[in-house]
Formats: sequence, C-alpha cells, structure tokens
Amino acid sequence: GIQTVFGLPGIQLDPMFNALHDAGNAISVINARHEQGTAYMAYGYAQSTGEIGAYAVVPGPGLLNASAAIATGYALNAQMLCVVGQIPSALIGKGTGQLHELPDQLAIAQGLTKWAARMDTPGDAPRTMAEAFRQLHTGRPRPVEVEMALDIMKARADISSIDAPDFY
Repeated sequence: GIQTVFGLPGIQLDPMFNALHDAGNAISVINARHEQGTAYMAYGYAQSTGEIGAYAVVPGPGLLNASAAIATGYALNAQMLCVVGQIPSALIGKGTGQLHELPDQLAIAQGLTKWAARMDTPGDAPRTMAEAFRQLHTGRPRPVEVEMALDIMKARADISSIDAPDFY
C-alpha cells in the first residue's frame, strides 16, 4: 500500500534506492536534503492523507537527525514507517568506527518508536515487514522502524511470500 517514499539516499541505502529505480514508477520517491526533512515530510503526508508516511534514512546520524520528526509522529499518533540502513552486519555492535555507526542503533529506535526491528537475513524481510504493518494498523497509531545492513540489503535470496494483511 505504500505509494510514496521520502528519502535521502546514502551508501547504506543504495540497494534499496536502486531497486526503487528499477521498479520504475511503482513507488514515487521524493528526495530531501536532510533526514529531518524526510521524516517531517512523511509525518505531514501521514497526517494529511491518512496513509502511512514512509521514509528512508542512513544509519547513525541519519536516524538521529530524523528523531525530532519521529518524536512528533509518536506524540501526535502518526502512522510513519522509518526504513534505516545499517553498517555491515558482521560489524554491528563491534565499535570498529564504521561510517555512521552507533553503539546500539536498534535500541535507540526502539526508544523512539512504537516498534522497531532489524532484518538480519533477506528471509527476515517478509515477516518483519508484515509485523511492521501490523503494528502500524493496530492499537494506537505511532511510528515504527525497520533496519537492514547494507550487505543484507544487497544480498539475493529466494524469499517465501506471505499473504497481505487483511487491512489492505
């Protein structure tokens, strides 16, 4: 049901933006110049259309720059889907000084949103995204976050599809 994604491309999101480009106009991508702008555009979209406001940011400072809009969405009951890149999966939590590394990005996202999760394999994507959308459509509307490491995002794998939730 996502028709528009607000985003700020960056190295940790290249596979996602390449896939969106390759899909043609299936999902409209609106670029911004700052992560806070992408998140506030998603917030405004959600509030004005009643649809989910989706946006994508790079890890670390990208997520932190979007945090004011996430907090606004949380306080004002906005259905926002935050897609965040992540450093290479083998280096998460190692403190090796990777570009945009945070000590525990997932914990930060969990503290800012209704629900947050990391996809550690390509096979995690269907279940994780289904749960993200379930969270967006049940209980009190609030932002949710999903993240995926660059190496996982660009991996190819056979994925079992799941049925679309009843709310679509």
